Amino acid sequence: MDLIGHIRPADRLVSAFNLGLAVVWLGAPERAGFAPALAAAHIAAALLPLLFARLRPDSGAFTRTLRELYPLVFVVLVWTELGLVREFLHAESYDAVVTAADRIVFGRHLQLLWMPAMPQVWFSELMFCIYFIYYPMVFGTPVVLLLVGRTETVRRVVFGLTVGYLACYAVYVVFPVDGPSYTMARYAGPLTEGFFYRLSTGAVHAGDSMGTAFPSSHVMGAVSMAILAARWLPRRVAAIFALEALGVALSTVYTQNHFAIDSAVGVLFAFGAQLLAVPALAALLGRPRSRASLPVPPLPLCVSTPTPDGHGGEP
Repeated sequence: MDLIGHIRPADRLVSAFNLGLAVVWLGAPERAGFAPALAAAHIAAALLPLLFARLRPDSGAFTRTLRELYPLVFVVLVWTELGLVREFLHAESYDAVVTAADRIVFGRHLQLLWMPAMPQVWFSELMFCIYFIYYPMVFGTPVVLLLVGRTETVRRVVFGLTVGYLACYAVYVVFPVDGPSYTMARYAGPLTEGFFYRLSTGAVHAGDSMGTAFPSSHVMGAVSMAILAARWLPRRVAAIFALEALGVALSTVYTQNHFAIDSAVGVLFAFGAQLLAVPALAALLGRPRSRASLPVPPLPLCVSTPTPDGHGGEP
């Protein structure tokens, strides 16, 4: 069996990043006693595509779902690991550099001024709601597409998002920035009692990793999803995604989670990833062949209909 022929560009990208993180942890200081275990885990994860390559097109729904979405699962898991990279591989962050750049570009730190200047409850709640919607927008959309049988679209979306997130992660590994949430005073007025304020800040604090502020992966993910939607989804849906992406780019600053420059560079990363890196990596890493080109049964919403010979078949 030609296993390599069944491995997709996203698989190769995830494997390469796993091997890179394994090298990073193998060079970690002795005080990071867990580093060898993490290195071994990443080496094992780099071999996952060989396992997935053996799956048959008629595998169960859960297995096929995992096979399509595991790069995004990897993205989420590595996010939680980046805080350890910041803690054990860097004696200090590069916040001073980004703080100075933000002031040079924008003349002031907008995240300190915007919320106090617009303290209306309805506007604050809208901004925090938009910031929170990022999560179902980016990570829920591939699941919905898979459920309605848009398998090829899912593969394109997953690959595009994976390229964007791993590009951000590569920056965080070598250039960690903690961001204004950790380095500057936050707003402490009555707006903190809002429902979406609490929901959004609770989600951020529950899953945040230090060293991941620049560029904003929140903005990169939302803008990338909007670009991908413009390519592969209906126009009305794409327009909604574009509005949400714009809202996320603004709300990251209003909510004081990022400097304005973090958001601006996140936008640039999204366009660079989707318009330049994705086509280049698709060509470099190759496209799936043989079994991957066979039709894949859609996941679960299609109903079986009888064929002329009396047996069930796909509609």
